[in-house]
Amino acid sequence: MPTATYDLINIFGWTGFTHHANINEFYWDSHMSEEEIDRKIAVIFATDVVGYSKHMEADESGTIKNLRACEKILTGLFEKHKGRLFNTGGDSFLAEFSSAVSAVECAVEFQKAIKERNSSEKASVKLQFRIGINSGDVIKEKDNLLGDGVNIAARLEALAQSGGITISKVIYDYVKGKTQYEFNDLGLQKVKLNEFHAFDLLLDSKEKRKLKEKSNSIMVAAASIVVVFVAALLGYTFLNEPKNVISDHKQTVISDKPTILIKNFQNITGSAENDYLGVGITTNIIATLNKSERFEVPPSSTAKYLEEVSLENTELKGQYGIEFLVTGSIQGNSDKLRVTAEMIDVVEDTVIWSEIYDFKKADDIFEIQDAVSLSILKASRVKIDFSPAEPVSKNAEVYKMHLKGGALFSQNTPDGNKAAQELFEAALSIEPQNHRILNSLAWIYWQKIYMGISKNRSEDIKNGLKYAEASLVNSPNFPGALSASASLEMLAGDYEKSCKLNQTLIEFVETMADRALAAAGQHFCGDLKGAITNYEHVVKSAPHFSSWVKYLYGYALTEHGEYDKALDFFETELQKKHSWSGTEQTMYVLTAFIKIKQGNEKEAKVLFEKQKELDGKGKTAKRIKGELFGVRDKTFLNELLSTLKPLGLPEG
Repeated sequence: MPTATYDLINIFGWTGFTHHANINEFYWDSHMSEEEIDRKIAVIFATDVVGYSKHMEADESGTIKNLRACEKILTGLFEKHKGRLFNTGGDSFLAEFSSAVSAVECAVEFQKAIKERNSSEKASVKLQFRIGINSGDVIKEKDNLLGDGVNIAARLEALAQSGGITISKVIYDYVKGKTQYEFNDLGLQKVKLNEFHAFDLLLDSKEKRKLKEKSNSIMVAAASIVVVFVAALLGYTFLNEPKNVISDHKQTVISDKPTILIKNFQNITGSAENDYLGVGITTNIIATLNKSERFEVPPSSTAKYLEEVSLENTELKGQYGIEFLVTGSIQGNSDKLRVTAEMIDVVEDTVIWSEIYDFKKADDIFEIQDAVSLSILKASRVKIDFSPAEPVSKNAEVYKMHLKGGALFSQNTPDGNKAAQELFEAALSIEPQNHRILNSLAWIYWQKIYMGISKNRSEDIKNGLKYAEASLVNSPNFPGALSASASLEMLAGDYEKSCKLNQTLIEFVETMADRALAAAGQHFCGDLKGAITNYEHVVKSAPHFSSWVKYLYGYALTEHGEYDKALDFFETELQKKHSWSGTEQTMYVLTAFIKIKQGNEKEAKVLFEKQKELDGKGKTAKRIKGELFGVRDKTFLNELLSTLKPLGLPEG
């Protein structure tokens, strides 16, 4: 099973995986390693192209040509200012500097050079870049750098204006008084579990802007929301009068299986400690609706994407088949807390249900979750017995521990793993038979191996299996524990047992992530037909699900000999930008393979060279093996590698 690319929806109920640019290569190189982690302090420079996907859609060849010209300028400036490019991903670039002043000077020169280029006739496609600069602790993984120091640089880049530069306070403190530039204080910003003080570097006559943490939708959308959770929920009373419910709305004719999009309930209290409420409510609603086959409920990844593109409600139906939209928020302060929720008929663009819920004690979170889900079912006019989803725990404190642990786990860092383990163990000490907490601990040990921080690989596999099996004892056929067990058994080399567990998982899928993992298990265990069926379900029902599903689906179609179907799929997907740039590379490589099989070697060579242009290097045999590391039958893998070798596929 492709556990190296596991989506955390299945474990904790929301998408929280921080995607590494070369995640499969990283896994392939590190999951067997037990070396000590190499840490250092570095200045990180992050940049990418503004609106790259739209440029590619409008003029693909022109965009790539101009991007390469801009890249040449950038790498030349890196060399001039003694920076080192350590990672690229299509239109994005990460570089390391030893000096904060040098990084800032490099950024200024680059933005001025791009502005000058865009004003000339040389630029047929006028690209603009955002730049973020930070200094912090990083982990050295061969020539690559990982960790919060890099993550915050990326958050700053996402926050920057088009053609602008945004830096952390650490960088500001280094360079103030050492450069002639002016800076605009943006204040404290918070994304995921990263909190940082940001400054805009003012270029030319750029206007000063103001950003508030709670309204920083651009940064939040770019980086996604993962929350911090500690709550004080005692003594909450009424805040405002409730909104009037539109009860005389003429119901639009809907299908027998309406599609309901649940947006993440927003915390507008001004306190991060209440974030867990929004995540908990949203997750519970999705899980409850998913228990019925009479609803289509897109995963949170789709909701996140649609928030980023800012579609009008009336556009959701035509483009995505969404008929109902549920939104909500948490309001108030430490003394008075209120949840508001509403349901919109997107066809009519009209509110058909609205309600307000007030907290009086901590445990009210569970009643409110169920009440919102029941109201949605009633408003949808679909007759169904109400069966609320089971929360992790009915103990509010245990519930918070688990959610916070999930957020820490999703950081995908050694420190995050350690902190998450401590929280899960604390929760387990209160509820030692809780199958969801046991399952989460199983994934903790899997992650240690995945990240290469395991000091005793066999012992960690053993411990992970112990918790997964205990979870299944307390809740037989729980999908999360079946996935964990199958993944750990694969790492242990027991393919027979892993495949047997995956077969059981197929019978008990609950979430889209369950289905995706089951499909990957079928693929790796040799059931290509079953894998293709389940991959297709995920790709069609959740088009913005993690990229790994799409490239593994492409592998499965190609291996099964469904060349025409694969080519049609690749043609469509290559018009998009995926969460991991290697997805596009994989599709170009597989298309080249098919073209050779069809006797068109000339076109195959063009396609193979095209995938190299995306990151300047292209796929290697080692990276392809990493993507298919768990496949039992190596026949197709060997055929793929041998066919591509004459095109120039390198080993390393």
